Amino acid sequence: MIEKIIKGTGARGLANYLLAEKDHNGAARPRHDLIGGTLSGRSARELAAEIGVLRRMRPNLQKAVGHVSLRVPEGDRVLSDREWAMIGDQWASDMGMDAYATVCHGDHIHILFSRINSDGSVVSDAHDYRRGEAAVRKIEQDFDLVKVEPSSLLEPENALNHKKAPTKGDFMAIEKGEIPARLFMQQALDALLEKKPTVTQFIEDLETLGVIVKPNLATTGKLSGFAYHYGDYRFTSNSLGRGYTFGNMQKKGLSYEQDRDIERIRAAKDRTASFLADERAGDDPANPADAAGVITVAGSVGSADSRELGADGGNGSSPGPGTGYPEGDHAASDTGRRGRHPERDADAFAGQSEADRENGQGISQESDAIKSGIEALEAGSKGFTGGDSKDTATVLDSGRISGDTGSGRDRDDSGIVTVTNWNDRFKKASAAKRRAKEQPDPDKQNYSSLRDAAHMADLVAYLQSIGLPVKKSGVKDWVVVDRYHVTQEKDGYFVWCDWEGADGGDPIDFCVKEMGLSFQQALANLSGSTITKKAEKRTVLSHQLPVAPPVCRNSDPVMQYLQDRGISQKTIRSAQGAGFLRFVDYKGIPSVAFCGRGDGQLRSMTLRLIQSIQSWDGKKPLTKLEVKHSDKSYPAIWRGDDPSSVWVVEGGIDALAVIDWYKTHRKPIPSVIVSGGAGVRSFLDQTHVQKILKEADTVYVAMEREKNTKIQAKTDAAHEQQIDTIWKLGCEKVFAWMPPVDTKDIADAWKAGALPEPHDPLAHMRKKIGDESASISPQAPAIVSTFDWE
Repeated sequence: MIEKIIKGTGARGLANYLLAEKDHNGAARPRHDLIGGTLSGRSARELAAEIGVLRRMRPNLQKAVGHVSLRVPEGDRVLSDREWAMIGDQWASDMGMDAYATVCHGDHIHILFSRINSDGSVVSDAHDYRRGEAAVRKIEQDFDLVKVEPSSLLEPENALNHKKAPTKGDFMAIEKGEIPARLFMQQALDALLEKKPTVTQFIEDLETLGVIVKPNLATTGKLSGFAYHYGDYRFTSNSLGRGYTFGNMQKKGLSYEQDRDIERIRAAKDRTASFLADERAGDDPANPADAAGVITVAGSVGSADSRELGADGGNGSSPGPGTGYPEGDHAASDTGRRGRHPERDADAFAGQSEADRENGQGISQESDAIKSGIEALEAGSKGFTGGDSKDTATVLDSGRISGDTGSGRDRDDSGIVTVTNWNDRFKKASAAKRRAKEQPDPDKQNYSSLRDAAHMADLVAYLQSIGLPVKKSGVKDWVVVDRYHVTQEKDGYFVWCDWEGADGGDPIDFCVKEMGLSFQQALANLSGSTITKKAEKRTVLSHQLPVAPPVCRNSDPVMQYLQDRGISQKTIRSAQGAGFLRFVDYKGIPSVAFCGRGDGQLRSMTLRLIQSIQSWDGKKPLTKLEVKHSDKSYPAIWRGDDPSSVWVVEGGIDALAVIDWYKTHRKPIPSVIVSGGAGVRSFLDQTHVQKILKEADTVYVAMEREKNTKIQAKTDAAHEQQIDTIWKLGCEKVFAWMPPVDTKDIADAWKAGALPEPHDPLAHMRKKIGDESASISPQAPAIVSTFDWE
């Protein structure tokens, strides 16, 4: 299996590219389907929005997204979508990622991933290529795929002959019969190493070819490698390949003895320093690459016929890192300032230009020329003499040059760069910070009093002031947008909690946790203080997307939990494939999540935990909760085969029970809407929900049997309000469906085998006298429950 990892900054553009019908060349893709992953989005916009939520947790992380392409080599077996999805899951898991999407392009997949996990942690990119290759090698073994030979990242012994592959620009140069500088350096080093030279001979032979050699020599005399300046470019073993590290070149025959070679090495180092100083003494670099350490030199016009290796002519070769090669406009290099000898080099590579013009063979002739040039070195060339140029540049004192000469700051008329001593700058900055701390801030106020005022703030009044709908739910209780409960405690201060009670706190907590305000801004808003000079942009709750928990790696406990509730494995898998539910990990607890969507995005997520947790105040256990920023007005919906029949149920497991119920009796499956509770009616305001209800001939609202009459009466009243709202939408037949005796809800009745035939769901409710049911007729002036309570 072949892997390629790319990291970047933008998720939308990447998602658009991966899901596009055509590739970057305009060719139609055989397919471009989302087949797996943990992101719930099904379009580029949705995927980018989900990743955007994660990015807000780490706004300073630059390269927060990326993708990897995985493909099998030619001749390997064809993989199914399920296998590709499992491969994507395994790769992401081995890399430590929990927010990703897998896109299939036919013979390969792309995994779009976020480096920011759902818990806010960042996946390190240290050694990610090595870790990614290890993951791929394991996938080959687990899925019985063709084994690809490991690279030197996993098997260091392969590094001895490792070479950096040619870039696109290199190939373009080769096609035009030119030799890229990188390829020239690789082949020149190979030819020299075949002679098993000493370091002295190695340096002299390279200088004879016009290469400036910069030894990496420590003050102790230890030699650790070389950098090579050829033409306009600088190469190290990192850009040539691991086979050209000093250690690997020694294994190939390069001989180094400090006493023998030290003088030649120091001479080469001094010569390189003079060469670099000569470059730095000129004008400011023309592009940012110069400041990064790539040497850019002035060009001179040469003859069009002087096309020798490393050409100085106007139509010379195009050494470069792969950015493309314009035709016939390559700038020539000033050989005098590079220590090249045009006459000597022309002799070494005599006849090469003519051979290229005659047969146009390109790189093969160039390779032969390199070898012939190496052989010409045996004639006893005396090496690099230097100093040929009459243009003498000022050599700067190395103590006065910083590494950032390209910025052009503090440069005087002579071209000398003056850089302030780092230690002095640091001391000045530290002193400025210290003075700022010591000086009293006239705008600073007493945080203790502000915090107390914000803590005792009237949360209900504050929420109303920012435009959130607040409804009275009791003497000292309120409901906010069907997502929060607010209560005024005996001591007068307000507390809030989410719908299930999993999270909550005082007014400050609400502003920080739910509105995304800073602590300072929360104090200012709640206390009316002007402590913050610049108001932050307020986050509107309805515009925030749910924060989905990470995918559950071990789905067996969740699957067993649903099967224990009477749901078949086939129905569970169908619901997963439809995006109706997901298996997630909520704070270490495997859970099933029922997903509601709207406007093409995930808008709500209700969790069922396989084991209980304590509420925010520790007063009750919880097994059902909404994820943060889940909007109940967007219910989870199962779009069935029979749009004429619709069920409205309270929970996701009730919906699965309805699906199983109809499947078992081989009846067309109705559409099912998960309301989220008897008291929730906001979902009935959604256009897409109203459309489903209006197209239906019959709507069943599933009731529940509560543990006592007081709660039962309250629940019935809430359900009747739901039924009344549905009836007012124009639905002609709306039935209040009550579960059979001794069962709590429709899921409990399904598990107990107490449900009637689905073609007559109300059979168990009909009274023995007459044939009336609990239907709500259009002419009814009021909603009246006619349940059989026996």
